Formats: sequence, C-alpha cells, structure tokens
Amino acid sequence: MKFSPLLSLALAPLLHTFGAALAFSAESVSKSRISLKGIDASQFRHPLDRDLTSFVKSAPFTGLAEEAIRTSLSLAEQSTRLDLLSSSVKVSPQQMPELYTSMENASRILDMQVVPELYVQSSSQANAFTLALQGRDNKPPIVVVTSALLDRCTDDEIEAIIGHELGHLKCSHSLYLTLGGLVSTPLRGLPLVGSQAEQLLQRWRLAAEYSCDRAALLVAQDVNVVAGAMLKLFAGTARATNTQAFIEQSREYEKLLKDANPIIRASIRMQQRTHPLPVKRVMELEKWFNSDEYKSILLENE
Repeated sequence: MKFSPLLSLALAPLLHTFGAALAFSAESVSKSRISLKGIDASQFRHPLDRDLTSFVKSAPFTGLAEEAIRTSLSLAEQSTRLDLLSSSVKVSPQQMPELYTSMENASRILDMQVVPELYVQSSSQANAFTLALQGRDNKPPIVVVTSALLDRCTDDEIEAIIGHELGHLKCSHSLYLTLGGLVSTPLRGLPLVGSQAEQLLQRWRLAAEYSCDRAALLVAQDVNVVAGAMLKLFAGTARATNTQAFIEQSREYEKLLKDANPIIRASIRMQQRTHPLPVKRVMELEKWFNSDEYKSILLENE
C-alpha cells in the first residue's frame, strides 16, 4: 500500500486483507455459479465470529459506540478515497471492464446491497484489502487489489479474492471487532483476566478471516480454487499447484500438533498473527466445504 505514513497508521486497525503474496489456483472456475439471494452473514460466519458478534451486539452501550465508530470510519473512508483517486486507478465499465464485471459478479453472488468501488494500486506484493464497513455518507464501500495480484491471477480467481473482501464488508468486521476491543478494555488491567480477554480478541480476529475464506468459497463454489490460494500463499511461488497434497500436509500438521509436547503446543497458540496459518485455513475450509451448512446454502438457492 502507498498511503501516507499518518494515514496508514490511522487506518491500520480498520484494514482487512486477504493476505500478502496471495494468488489462487490457475485453473478456471465454472461460470455456472449460484447467486445466494438474501444470504445473511450469520449463515457463513465461523462459530466463534458468530458468537462474539452476537455478544457484542447485545452489549448495553453498543448503539452509541456504533454511531461513533461509523462516524470515525466515514472520515477515514473519505481520506482513503481521496488518496486512492489521486494515486491509484478506479475500476469502471470504461477502465478495466473485466475487473468491473468481476466485482459485479461477486457482489451478486453474495447479494451485496451496494456494489463497492474497486481500485487497483501499484505494488510488488499480491494483496487485497478493504475498510470492512460502509460509512454514513452513502458512498459505496472500498475494495483495493494490487497490480501484482492482477498479474498473477485469472478473472475467476480475482472474483474469489474479491469475495473474501466482500465477506469482511458483509460481516462489518471493522465495527464489531472494534466494539469487542471496547468491551474488553476494562478487563485488560486485571491479572489473568486481562490476558484471557486479549487472547479471545486475537482468536476472534483469526476467526473473522475464516469467515471470509468461507465467503471466498461461496463466490468460487470450488474448494480447490481457495485451497490453491492458501498453497500459493504458503509457498510464495506459482509452481506449487497440487492442492490435494497441500490438504494432506495440513492433516499431517494437525496430527503432529496433537502429539506434540504441551509446551510446544502452548507456544504455537500464543503466537500473535494477523491471519491464521495457511494449513489451518485449508483445514477449516475443507471442513466447511463438506459440511451440511455449506451445502444447505447452495441448495436453498438452486
């Protein structure tokens, strides 16, 4: 990203990315995908994301805090939009129309109320991000993809990546994760309880990424496409293409982790991450792909 230093610092807690150096499998995805009319974020949220979002929504101060957060985000979004208009390329039916179509397709599948604005930003890192909440000024939300990502991916793959970002928007992750931080603030100074609250927030942030991996799957409707994304993210090269072998690797990881020394397991769980481990994302995605929950979403809309 090429925001100014001050703007980058201000936006850091609000930006939600698909992951650095990311690309999907090079295989084409069938165009005969199902549009999910009326789909609600609760239908694809990860259980922890769903439970903690419901808890925060029920907090007594949520109404006032939500208004303040939305107002702050609206200001941040104004700055972001101006920055992008001045230094990036806005996608439209006249400018990179194939990307405009990709955004429309992903938005239609996830039944977005407003089609976000899409910008292309020059960067050597393959990435995508969003502010993950629509502001109060009735402007469309913003999604950004980098030039490196476009150079590496097909149109179908880009639609799946956009689907991940739309998942953050559909779930309003910036709003609810910020509210969760406010709820936990009084607990942070307390012995033991404070560290437990911070660990729970960290787990929630990772669960939010699982939720949006599910949104990417709902757009792609092909688990191999999204598994291929995790494979490229982990390997850092387009030469790694065997998604089934990577799924088997994730199973091997889970088995070895289960048998590992408790001290080793605890140290891994304590690591601070902005995104889950790629092998964990693949395992979570495969479980959901094979679940009745995923199948019922598609069956309801056939």
